[in-house]
Amino acid sequence: MRPASASEPPASRPRRALLSLRARLARPTFDAPEVYGSAAVANIVRALPLVERAYSRIRFSILRPKLLSVMDLLLTDEGRILDVGCGFGLFAAYFGQTQPRRRIVGLDPDARRIGLARRVAEQLGLRDHTFAVGDIRDAPLEGPFDAAYVLDVMHHLPPEDQRRVLERLRDALVPGGVLLVKDITTEPLFGLLFTEALDRLMIGFDEPLAYRHHREWGEMLTELGFRVRMVRVPDILPYPHVVIAATKTR
Repeated sequence: MRPASASEPPASRPRRALLSLRARLARPTFDAPEVYGSAAVANIVRALPLVERAYSRIRFSILRPKLLSVMDLLLTDEGRILDVGCGFGLFAAYFGQTQPRRRIVGLDPDARRIGLARRVAEQLGLRDHTFAVGDIRDAPLEGPFDAAYVLDVMHHLPPEDQRRVLERLRDALVPGGVLLVKDITTEPLFGLLFTEALDRLMIGFDEPLAYRHHREWGEMLTELGFRVRMVRVPDILPYPHVVIAATKTR
């Protein structure tokens, strides 16, 4: 604070101090991430029933904090974000803890999983998260969304549905919105076979599996009006992870 001049009335000094304080408080502030990494994962696991805890540990052993951190940086840090195939709400809970200004809308066809997702969000204090029962192929999408993410879901859709789902997500995003796709690419072959064996162990042999090379996803998203960036994320286990960040350009 500058020193008061001799001609300045003493009564104006408190007012000037108050105006200075108001100006400082009016400057934009940013919320620091509350919880991240293994601490965020531990919070989520504790919020689940015993049986689902085992499943969550498997999911977080596949999508490790390092991989989640990459996706966390690519997502918008606030606004409405659609979680496609949210399941128990594991990743909605994770991304909600790292950036509290995110308002995540989870969608999953399994009503029981949606119930658990709501329970996890409530226990973690993520009151702006909402969850609905529905299939991304035909469920009503109450957009617009600032971002959307699809984590290891696309290869569980039949090939004829994959493009249509991406079109629906594009139409639900605001201009400049981000679509984040985490999936499995098809090389190296050993990594693909390793992942497929684990997928079959989880879902059986009756469900479809339709993997694509990451360049195919990139070409498809470019045709749909996205600007695309891709990164391969190495892992201790031989999962051929690929993260695709697509920004809507029109």
